Amino acid sequence: MSEIRCPQCATSCDPVHRFCHICGFPISEAVSRADDPLIGTTLPGGYVILDLLGVGGMGRVYRAEQKALGRTVAVKIIHPYLLGDESASVRFITEARAASRLNHPNIVSVFDFGKSDNQLYLVMEYLRGRDLARVDYEDGPLPFKRIVDVMMQVLAGLGEAHELGIIHRDLKPENIVLEPMRKAGDFVKVVDFGLAKMRELPSSHITSPGIVCGTPDYMSPEQGRGDPIDGRSDLYTCGVLLFQLLTGRLPFEAESPTQVVLMHLTLPPPNPSVIAPTRRIPQALVNITLKALEKDVNKRYQTADQFAADLRTVFAENEAAPISMPLGDAGIQCRSCSTMVPRGQKFCGECGERVLAPAPASQPRSAKKPAGSGRTRAPSPAPSQVPEFPLRFVGRERDLDWLGARRFGMENSLVAASIVAEPGTGATRLLEEFLQRNAESGDVVVKMTPDPWGADVGYHALRTAITRLAGLPEGGGEVSDWRGATPEARAGLMAVFGKNDLPPPPSSTKVWSKPTLGAVLPDDRRFTAAEALRWAIMRANERHRGRLVILAIDDFHAVDGASRNAIADVVAEPPMHSLLLIATHAPEFDAAWIGPTLKLKGIPATLLMHIAAPVLSYRTDITEETLLSPLYVDQALRFSVEGGTNPPLQLADLIAQRIERLPLEARRVLQAVSVLGDDAGLDDIGRILQDSQEVSALLTKLKDAGLVKQDLGSFRAAHPMIREITLATTPVAVRRDLHARALVDREGDPLPFPIEVRALHAQHAQDSLEALMLLEQVADRANERGDREGAVLALRRGLELARREMFRGELDEPEKAVLIFSRKLGEVLATSGALTDADGVLREALDLAGPAGVERAWLLGVLAHVAHKRDRAKDAVMFYAQALENARAHGASDLVASLEKMRRDWAAV
Repeated sequence: MSEIRCPQCATSCDPVHRFCHICGFPISEAVSRADDPLIGTTLPGGYVILDLLGVGGMGRVYRAEQKALGRTVAVKIIHPYLLGDESASVRFITEARAASRLNHPNIVSVFDFGKSDNQLYLVMEYLRGRDLARVDYEDGPLPFKRIVDVMMQVLAGLGEAHELGIIHRDLKPENIVLEPMRKAGDFVKVVDFGLAKMRELPSSHITSPGIVCGTPDYMSPEQGRGDPIDGRSDLYTCGVLLFQLLTGRLPFEAESPTQVVLMHLTLPPPNPSVIAPTRRIPQALVNITLKALEKDVNKRYQTADQFAADLRTVFAENEAAPISMPLGDAGIQCRSCSTMVPRGQKFCGECGERVLAPAPASQPRSAKKPAGSGRTRAPSPAPSQVPEFPLRFVGRERDLDWLGARRFGMENSLVAASIVAEPGTGATRLLEEFLQRNAESGDVVVKMTPDPWGADVGYHALRTAITRLAGLPEGGGEVSDWRGATPEARAGLMAVFGKNDLPPPPSSTKVWSKPTLGAVLPDDRRFTAAEALRWAIMRANERHRGRLVILAIDDFHAVDGASRNAIADVVAEPPMHSLLLIATHAPEFDAAWIGPTLKLKGIPATLLMHIAAPVLSYRTDITEETLLSPLYVDQALRFSVEGGTNPPLQLADLIAQRIERLPLEARRVLQAVSVLGDDAGLDDIGRILQDSQEVSALLTKLKDAGLVKQDLGSFRAAHPMIREITLATTPVAVRRDLHARALVDREGDPLPFPIEVRALHAQHAQDSLEALMLLEQVADRANERGDREGAVLALRRGLELARREMFRGELDEPEKAVLIFSRKLGEVLATSGALTDADGVLREALDLAGPAGVERAWLLGVLAHVAHKRDRAKDAVMFYAQALENARAHGASDLVASLEKMRRDWAAV
């Protein structure tokens, strides 16, 4: 192992060290925990557990990665001993739901929660800072300005929570995390919000074994008595925190927790200025502290806003210049183990002892980064160095030449080329630059994009392509507009534009049944859709004789399956007309055609460092040969301009940190835009935010921040990755409410969305019954179009939702839903030839189906069909016999007849 990456601050550390030299994290302990059985496992939602960060009163906290986005999250696995009674899971769900309603920059966000292998878990924002206890120990005593700043951010978060009726109950320095800002300030996050109640025992007496929830040193009098509490209890705790930060000690200290609680109940708090006379605490801060520590809740601050308002007056009166520590060239000897530690390191890499800098020299020395100091604070750009956004388009001349070369030798032929790139590499901008240049040269450019909701709306992209290529009116026009279309192309146009939408086959149709005479088969529909596109290409060439037609597809991997199938079929059997087809897509995606491919890489660091050096100079891994993601550089620069330091190494984490630090109202607007999709109107945004104030002004600020773009009258996230991460970082209950409002107008009436969009919103609105019914229809329609991949995706979503409902308990008979979606998924997988996958899904469902019943009989029938297709005759006969016995026992005559017909068909082959 050449190096160890610190899980807390991402510094590269020497593997022989036991502690991170920057933040003091016990890296050797993280390595030694590799035998933890949870490490390497994947939770529902695609969260892969990477390493153990620590163990607390609630549970074990892990660092994990959400694989789909490459985003770092924190996962808390709840201690089993907290779940000893039958109501524990219900209590956990209640508290997790409450915490997931919180949507404030100063409160850690809860993205997801659930149960896996009988273990309850929370998925939360991953924090890279130090907790307040560590900050006070390492940096204390803190200047008054910093204390007030920290407390005001804590109170801002508390104010939001108290408005929602949520109380923290266990506020303490360890539950407050500080992340450094570029301008010597802190960004404060309150963690473990509202979950302390999980530790509350039925008894409410302080002498009981396992005291009432909370930490005795910070417990309010009413909490100590076991009385009902409200937000004012948290404000008392804030008074204790303020006292501790001002004086360096707690207001009440004793040998036992019980004595401390009794002191909170009975003794008046000491005067902070008497406890710490040398600090010269301003009288205003003394008065605020003593008011917050009033025993009588009615004499205390009544709201967090009142508390913060008094602090704000002190903040203005007590500006303090930041203290700078000069750096020398020599090292410092660790006082614990005598190891020489390079200047600039805060902790000894050998023993983890905090490094105390010597007294400053009489003459200041030049600040110089010590060798091997690792990840130090990145400098911020001077005002003259702040670049213009968007950044200049550079370093793509060869790529443009490669695309330009595709234009030649195309006489009456179709050329399909792909640009393959990781998100943020600049494929979209390269494509746009190429298209703009060619449009200016006289080429006909037609753009094809995924549906704006990201819901895989069937035929959406194909409709756009056909309309623009053939010059049809919106909606496809009339049959008379389809001049020169063959009967097959006309049938495809009718299907694509929904002019003869056939009803879905009856739900009782069995996968082993032969189609009825005259039925339109899925493969027939797929063929006619491709014929419709071939006709549109012909019409484009007729309309623009002598000009090259370019069909550009951005984010082909996100286009709906039916449209992708039509494109792939046309590339495989192209018309005798010229067309340059260019698609961008992610590396892991299979475009299903063979053609020239440009594997797009990052921009050489030499072309970007003149702009990015001020914020990336701390990155020791960047050399002249390093290829940089343009989006990462853009986001890192914006992060620095906004006051951030040391941008996270992963692009997804960097975007997430920018979003999480947005002011509350701006954050809510970005969340609303992301829920609505890439065509969010101003009125729609106001509607789902319930007329949030100054939406237009906030959208302007988000545009200036490079998080939102405006296209004519609509708004969208500035990059698909920004939208995905905004949705992923939105607290689950907040996202639920936004999706629920997106479905209806201001009067509460349903909006006429495509069924795929309704299913998406219903799923995230946690309307499980509606979502399951819609997802089943989405799968059926996708299957009708020959889009088996789309059908599989919808059924997998439904199956995951049904499985989650077995834990959440909001759906009657979730087991039945699991069986139905498992069976239908197995049927589609079998039809598409994925027989092994089908067998696995069906067998897993069979374990849940119980010993008898019609649904078990149907599952056994499908298993028999799959076994027969796999040439496993013995298994096929066994499953058939069991299916027939179950169907007869429960009077399912139609199923019996169908099974007998299946056996006769086997014999006839």
